[in-house]
Amino acid sequence: MVKTIRNALLFAAAVHILYVIVQVVSGMLLTMWHVPKIVDAYSSKQVLESQVSFGVMTSPSIWLYVLTFAGSAALYAFVLQPLLRRWANRRNRS
Repeated sequence: MVKTIRNALLFAAAVHILYVIVQVVSGMLLTMWHVPKIVDAYSSKQVLESQVSFGVMTSPSIWLYVLTFAGSAALYAFVLQPLLRRWANRRNRS
């Protein structure tokens, strides 16, 4: 039981770390590949100014991260681990 909980928590942490790494790498690549066209932006100055909108941008709540962490841990404990055990038992029989 302790091994299952430990493995589920490690799986959930790995999923979240992988998500953060993908977000950072994609942000870096988009930053490197984006080349602004200054001449085009200057010529369309009126259009850009008339399309400005004001508002508040919110980030996801901490509860979203807690729920996804618990959900991925439960996914491992109740779905992936039984499948892995069944696969290992079939391999040992042959």
